[in-house]
Amino acid sequence: MYSVLSIKDKKIISLLILVATAISPIFAIAQSASSSPASTAITIISYNGNDANGILAFEHGQIAFYAYAVPPSEYTSLPPGAKAYLLPNTYYDILVNPLNTTFGFNPFQFQEVRFALNYIVNRTYFVDSILHGYGIPTISLYAGEPDVIHLQQTLSKYANVHYNFTYANETIYKVLTAHGAKYINGQWYYNGKPITVYVFVRTDATVRREYAQYFITQLQKLGFTVQQIQGNLQKEISVVYGSDPANTTWNILIEAWGGTYGYYDSSLAVGLYSTLGASDPFSSYYGLSMGTYNDTRYESSLLLKEANELDNLSLIIAQSQFTSAQEYYQIYNKIVELGINMSVRIGLGMSLTPIYALSNINGVYPSFAQSTLLSFQTYYSITNGSYPNVTIGVRYLSQGSANPGAGFTDSYTDEIGNALFTPSSLTVPGSGYPVPFIYTYKIVNITPHAVVSVPSNALWWNPTTQQITKVSPNTTAQMAVIYNLAPLFNNDKWADGQNITLADIIYEYIVASEMSLNSSNPIYDSTASSVYAPALQTIKGFKIINSSAIEIWGNDWFFDPTEAVVSLFGSFNPLGYALAGGGYFPWQMYVGMKDVVAQGKAAWSEGAAQSKGIDWLNLVSPTDIGYITSALQNASATGYIPKSLQIVENLSGITLVTPQEAKAGYEAAINFMKTYGNGLIGDGPYILVAWNPSASPPYAKLIRNPYFHLVPPSNALALPTMYSVSLSIPSTVSPGQTLTGTVMGTPAGSTTAIPTPNAVVNIELLYPNGSIISGYQLMTNSSGQFTFTVPSSLSPGSYLLSVSAYSNTSILINPVTYTLVVLPSITTTTSTTTSTTTTTSTTTTTSVSTSLSTTTITSVSTVISTVVSTIVSTVVSSASNIGYIAVIVVLIIIIIALAVLLFRRR
Repeated sequence: MYSVLSIKDKKIISLLILVATAISPIFAIAQSASSSPASTAITIISYNGNDANGILAFEHGQIAFYAYAVPPSEYTSLPPGAKAYLLPNTYYDILVNPLNTTFGFNPFQFQEVRFALNYIVNRTYFVDSILHGYGIPTISLYAGEPDVIHLQQTLSKYANVHYNFTYANETIYKVLTAHGAKYINGQWYYNGKPITVYVFVRTDATVRREYAQYFITQLQKLGFTVQQIQGNLQKEISVVYGSDPANTTWNILIEAWGGTYGYYDSSLAVGLYSTLGASDPFSSYYGLSMGTYNDTRYESSLLLKEANELDNLSLIIAQSQFTSAQEYYQIYNKIVELGINMSVRIGLGMSLTPIYALSNINGVYPSFAQSTLLSFQTYYSITNGSYPNVTIGVRYLSQGSANPGAGFTDSYTDEIGNALFTPSSLTVPGSGYPVPFIYTYKIVNITPHAVVSVPSNALWWNPTTQQITKVSPNTTAQMAVIYNLAPLFNNDKWADGQNITLADIIYEYIVASEMSLNSSNPIYDSTASSVYAPALQTIKGFKIINSSAIEIWGNDWFFDPTEAVVSLFGSFNPLGYALAGGGYFPWQMYVGMKDVVAQGKAAWSEGAAQSKGIDWLNLVSPTDIGYITSALQNASATGYIPKSLQIVENLSGITLVTPQEAKAGYEAAINFMKTYGNGLIGDGPYILVAWNPSASPPYAKLIRNPYFHLVPPSNALALPTMYSVSLSIPSTVSPGQTLTGTVMGTPAGSTTAIPTPNAVVNIELLYPNGSIISGYQLMTNSSGQFTFTVPSSLSPGSYLLSVSAYSNTSILINPVTYTLVVLPSITTTTSTTTSTTTTTSTTTTTSVSTSLSTTTITSVSTVISTVVSTIVSTVVSSASNIGYIAVIVVLIIIIIALAVLLFRRR
């Protein structure tokens, strides 16, 4: 699993606007004392990608849970009382290389061919057969997220994109023959050579391996010769993400991403559709291919044009250059539409596969936003009955690198990191809504327009001079917020025992700027720049208020003030790459890491490391720890304080660190690394005291951090609930008819669904092609029921009804689609009675692409009505018993219903 590049929670943008939490006075600190996390120690055991062994260990009760979603069919049996936790844990898509690579003719250099793949990926097969029904299909990057509702104007345009091999085959044939390819005896050739498609197959991931085999058969049916490249995540990072797409040997990769769910989640589109996330196999004038290579000369004019447009729009989002929610969502929809049309990333679906835990394990918080059970909240709360220790199984300890510059790119490393670092903000587990954590705040000013004056004595990192300076005259911003970090400083320390201070907060901003904003800087990294530069450029100044408070000015305006506050602080302290909430380190550790990178001994990113033939900086690597220890010993000998921190002190008149404190910090960090063999000196609930990837089995050991006393806010400890919707729809309905439905909720860790009161029910009425007619929001009553009235103005015909349910603490958009067949009300009249009969329609759970012509229904009904009227007149005039009339009316209704159903089948 490869973690999504979140641009450090910059623009995680959404749908529902929750009421902003009341802001405490800036200097009022309300943190109750806590002895610390619930468990004394946690042991992490790796099964090196062997899911079967991890499952077996769980079945025998040897581990609390296996922290990887495996289809339930893989389990032989479950321990008694095993708890099931469902969450949107993995997003799957197909990554397509769009460049005409040097090794041969790439058929996917043509956008029409790439888009045609949408018709052979077979999302229904993927969810039903590969995920065994535990998933949500999607054509875009979005599945299950709150933003799906706001993206319907775009997503509905692709409602009729479904499996259609014939259409895909015809499209590909037309395009490739027009560009000189030959289709001979069912095989494609170019310049006399078979057109070979190279598919990277993850041999260590069951879902991806199984689906890859299916997709390969589809490619072969199209006439392509297929060559497999097999490997694990490390090889994938090297072969795909670490190589120049124009000079490589891959065409197709089945991707899997963790952490793609978010409440405000434009960062998903910005990070994976555009080049700003450093994860795309194409370039624009704004960003490099895979964050490292300029491939614009190899790209088609259309691809380059769209890439530039997409990145320009993404920068508007990333830099808060919109002025309203309406404008934001308009831009957001354009980004998603461009991404779908470019078809470089083709959506498959979001997995909802359960992860099982033993019955005696409590305090597990499935994090939708982090797509894992191993969230910060779980580490804080998890207990094993009365036993003080917990043992957890994972697929790998790491398949990447642990460094805050451009490490933490894989989910495995990140999951362990969640125990070691305290995020600046948490998220509500079942919704992803941001919750400020390590600070209280006061909004001084907020406006969508950059008119807030930044005082002349405010400071910033000047990219040109590469120094901290006073801001330029007449600098303006959209926001000014005072952050009081006393909750963090008073209730937490670094894992090496040193105090956390403003020097650590400010120096992270400086180091992030050095590695991102000027390519002449010795620690600059193009991949890091792609991720951090857009955020850092929104910072317009900062000012130290006192030893625990700082005011920040920036262009991180957002229509939800809470999100704006969280985003602004994340822009100031962006490091940690894809580690949720950022990864904080003592400033002394950054001194050591900078020295190693500046001397060329290691690099922040995988791409830079490969191109230079050096280490990818890793804080659990003995080699890199040796380099850093040596650098800190030299710094300690002189009591070194970075010049940039000294400039901040001089310009602000406030002392951040004394020589004695600097030396004490160096010595504490050195002792920690010598004692534990790693440099992951965080501020989280646990300390990493053992890391042994070569043991059998590989393991890591975490012990309770005695310096950690922070208490998560109560809304960050709300267990998510999975909702299911059932709506009773007869075979046909009439305008104005009322339908009744029920919402059932299953709390995390439970298998019992109960009726859910006060749940929001979102209903969309659609034409068969997916075009939206109207949308409705309803609320369930005390019995978990809701009613929906078919619009009285709705013309006869066939429609789709998409229904989903959610709440403020559990927002997962998992719609159920029903077919709604609407008939006109049928009225028959006699001299004494008027009888009105309404009939209704058939329920399905899948979208239907067959449309029913309203004109056809009307003409058929007219003919039948004429014939039936004659029969009724005859019967009425001759009948001696009015009961005959009722019989005939029933026959009429049956005839009409059968006629309509017959046309549906056609």
